[in-house]
Amino acid sequence: MPRFPCATALLLSVVCTQAVCSETPARRAAPLMPLAAESLLLDIATAGDRLVAAGERGHVLYSDDAGHQWRQAMVPTTQMLTAVHFVNASLGWSVGHDGLILTSDDGGATWRIQRDGLAVQHQQNIEQREAALRRLRSLQAQLDAAAPDTPPTTLESAIEDARMDLEDAELALDEPVFTAPLLDVWFDDENRGWAVGAFGTLVATSDGGQHWSDHSDRLDNPDEFHLNAIIGDGRGRVFIAGEGGVMFRSDDAGATWESIEPFYEGSWFGLVYEPVSETLLVFGLRGNLFRSADFGRSFEREPVDTHISLAGGGSDGSGRVVIAGGVGTVLYSQGGGQNFRRSMLEDRLSLSAGIPREGSLILVGQGGARVYEVQP
Repeated sequence: MPRFPCATALLLSVVCTQAVCSETPARRAAPLMPLAAESLLLDIATAGDRLVAAGERGHVLYSDDAGHQWRQAMVPTTQMLTAVHFVNASLGWSVGHDGLILTSDDGGATWRIQRDGLAVQHQQNIEQREAALRRLRSLQAQLDAAAPDTPPTTLESAIEDARMDLEDAELALDEPVFTAPLLDVWFDDENRGWAVGAFGTLVATSDGGQHWSDHSDRLDNPDEFHLNAIIGDGRGRVFIAGEGGVMFRSDDAGATWESIEPFYEGSWFGLVYEPVSETLLVFGLRGNLFRSADFGRSFEREPVDTHISLAGGGSDGSGRVVIAGGVGTVLYSQGGGQNFRRSMLEDRLSLSAGIPREGSLILVGQGGARVYEVQP
């Protein structure tokens, strides 16, 4: 799930307005740094028994001893990575700025670029230019074929509009390429997956990421609210949450989506699905946390003793759930997403995500990764 450090909303604003200064993403490999495990990390996932975390400067780290020691992965970009997800011990994906999607098939030790968002956008800009040019030529041919004594019609107005569209398309090709950052990724199995991001971005694959298609228009999101989180239950049901209280659910593995009537106007930043209790949790600004027992058809507020924004979390699949947020806030449940206990890190550094593991909580955020011992 997408993770943001302190001032969650501020970082989202930075993510979504950052200018892109080149036409292709940075291809420099993320430098191997001795203190990478202490850098800003935005998400954490499990790859079998391994932990994999991702964050700034293209840093991906993995641990085989429950988070006590970390090794840095080989990653072909220095762009910010916002989320990571694995479907098994080997195969996983990470997403980030510039619409990048990376994949790993060795448990997160090495990664390769699977989708180059800037290249995709540049190609779309070319196609828009070509479409505008074809339309202008077609309209001009119609005007040339008209009889000399034909009175002026709307055709001339349409030609003027087509010229303006062509000029806009040419201008887009002359300017630096921009594409929306991706903020979360989730796969149902080894083939079928989705990634969501800023400005209502939703892309999907049915072949393990060999091809990604834009499904943004399948969502009723005319204001292009940012989509911050996506998760599923592994049985064809998928859920999306984002800014402005928007939420979408699919019962048919993303073929169709229904909008959930907003019941909260603030932004949602994270989703957790707890499989034992079949509980879906959605959370965000000002400590708002809601629970659904029917995968998003209805929600009820889960009482928590905090008004601090909640950024991300995870479940270990056995009823334990952790949700992390601003100024070191940690919520922990051993009851399938109910009866959360609140605690706070002494250093008050904001957290982006967490996972329960072997009686401890593995937390990431500002200051990197840390092991937090759960109090009995």
